[in-house]
Amino acid sequence: METTVAAVYCEGWDDGVVNPLTPDRAESRDSAGEPYSVVLLAGGRPHTVLDISWAEGYCAVTRYDADGRRIAVHEFRRAPEGDLFLRESTTWHDPAGAGARHRTSWQIGGRRNDSIEPAGDRGGRHTFSDGGFTPPRLPIPAFGRWKALLDSAARVHAEACVRQFADICAAPRVIDGPFRINNDPPGAHDLPVRTSDERPWHPPRPLQPRGLASLFRDGAERTVGDRRMRLATRPAGKLNLPSGRLVAADPSSLDYGDEPFLTTVPPGTYPVTVSLATFTDDLAHTRVAAMRIDISDRHPVRWEPALRDGQDLLDLGYGEFFGFGVDAGLACFVDEDNRERLTDEWQSLELRDPRFVTLSGGDMIAWSSGWGDGAYPTWIGRDHSGRVTSFIADMLLFPSDD
Repeated sequence: METTVAAVYCEGWDDGVVNPLTPDRAESRDSAGEPYSVVLLAGGRPHTVLDISWAEGYCAVTRYDADGRRIAVHEFRRAPEGDLFLRESTTWHDPAGAGARHRTSWQIGGRRNDSIEPAGDRGGRHTFSDGGFTPPRLPIPAFGRWKALLDSAARVHAEACVRQFADICAAPRVIDGPFRINNDPPGAHDLPVRTSDERPWHPPRPLQPRGLASLFRDGAERTVGDRRMRLATRPAGKLNLPSGRLVAADPSSLDYGDEPFLTTVPPGTYPVTVSLATFTDDLAHTRVAAMRIDISDRHPVRWEPALRDGQDLLDLGYGEFFGFGVDAGLACFVDEDNRERLTDEWQSLELRDPRFVTLSGGDMIAWSSGWGDGAYPTWIGRDHSGRVTSFIADMLLFPSDD
């Protein structure tokens, strides 16, 4: 049976329409890659919500039942070839009952991971992982041409219910479809409408490097709350990288097998610079803002996150990053070949003034980590030719660029 749906445009859905948009304004956002949402109505009720941000190559398709309960979310991402592929889908079998949940994620290379929770939040899980699966793909739709997205999500939902829930849930329900889009304005509707300064959703935009150059500019000042900090740089020694495989980690966790970054550099010894931030109204209070390894003297023109094996930027949400964890208030750079040998060096460290030290003739450089424990990103600088110029461990002292 064909389902007819009509579109209402807005900045998001939160049990009601948030910041309504005219179709022309929504189409303008679509063309510019700016985030917006489409609430598709069937019989006057929310049937599907599309959250779209083409700048991030992202579209989420969320389905609701007749009682307004969420029953499926499908997240499409842009593939390297330019079309969309289904990155992750989550289906709830019975929102009013056990809430059985099935989550599937696809990797563009063909691996599929499934997690089935027959009792939902009450516990119990079956997991499967296998290769040889091609994720569903489709072209990025033109504005208003939502049918392919809806039909694709419907097929995946039906498969999840019938093939995966059949042996662990009673009477699996298949989503309705295919769909017919009514592009005429829906006219008056009874949906709640409100305005807000904040959208109810954000596109999956990972943390971006913020003002890295200014972190290494002597005399630059940055704001923390209502206080100012002044930056100064100092040579921190030279780091030996005999294998060219860099590890950034809490030195107290080196024996836990911290993985080196995927990006390697030629084996050698490289200068390291520390950025120190001192409160202008308390000159005795200094923190490490960042550590930089200079691989060459070329100027970086772009920055990218340093990734480890198994990390994929598509897994990051808004403002998220892959970082190294700190539990002892300390961080370090070390080569993978030296990591195991230096696992006990941290026990003698007490970095107060200065807040950094070179150990074992340059085999490790350690420092006190920003405000203390937490997680910290490492950024890779590249020149116009894509060659690595530097690594920067960012201690996230400052909440935003100023």
